[in-house]
Amino acid sequence: MGYLERIERGGKTYYYVTKNFRVSNKKWKKIRKYVGDKPSSKEQTKKAVEEIEKEALKKGLVKPSSKYAYLSDEEAEKLQDLKEVFNKWYGKLDSVEKKKYEEDFIVRFTYNSNAIEGNRLSLRETSMILTENIIPAGATPNDYNETINSKDCYEFMKGYTGEFNQKFLLKVHELLTQNTNCKIAGDYRDHEVRISGSEWIPPTHEKVKEEMRKIFQWHYSARKKLHPIELGAILHNKLVRIHPFADGNGRTSRIVMNWILMKNKFPMFYIELRNKIKYYDAVEEGDKGNDEAIIHYIAKVLMEQHTFKSKGE
Repeated sequence: MGYLERIERGGKTYYYVTKNFRVSNKKWKKIRKYVGDKPSSKEQTKKAVEEIEKEALKKGLVKPSSKYAYLSDEEAEKLQDLKEVFNKWYGKLDSVEKKKYEEDFIVRFTYNSNAIEGNRLSLRETSMILTENIIPAGATPNDYNETINSKDCYEFMKGYTGEFNQKFLLKVHELLTQNTNCKIAGDYRDHEVRISGSEWIPPTHEKVKEEMRKIFQWHYSARKKLHPIELGAILHNKLVRIHPFADGNGRTSRIVMNWILMKNKFPMFYIELRNKIKYYDAVEEGDKGNDEAIIHYIAKVLMEQHTFKSKGE
């Protein structure tokens, strides 16, 4: 909304339509349009506001409007191109090549997702377990089982054709945490938890079921309104904020996020261990009510991980 500003100068009165734009937490930028020596009409004010908004757009004071809730049209277009190129590329692979690609992705996803949460196996050791059936010397039962579980859960997730609901979520968690140090596999926590290194305090265990019911309702409503990247990233943050499980919340949330991408025919991705801090920073922005940060972060990671070149390049 613009407002009419009256300025006295040299004994004369001038009228301007004015609008303020925030450029930082404490700084604003004012743009004025002169409308004459008399108060402007509604039509004049409307026209002036439109001119001000065009100027603000050119100066970068406002974002271009988008048909998506958080992604810009440019981001969405790039993601759509990525999706089409990936599916075309993947569709041309023979069965041996597809198996090789799948194995490599599972290894990298498993290693990075587990390592973020403290698993001590290296990328090579993870590969030995998943592709060669070799147990590395010194691997603990917990680290080993977390690795095997990740592959089992990935296979389940790939074959699941239903909707996002409690049964699916609990199954994902069960597969990821069975035979590990997690004391409650496949069910919600029965005690309070704190997130290491974060100021965010998840809801008490008595509130978890009700909060999860709200998430399932939100997903049902949002799944046709949001871009898949927006949907998956926000759902990830909602799950992490509630921390519904005794352990395995991050791994479960990342699997669910990838499942949403796969369901919508986007390629899957993983957060690299070396980018753990950037990832956590985006998650913490969500704790403050800004889910937009994780959306743009995931979109960026997805585009960086899936760059395809035509033959001869």
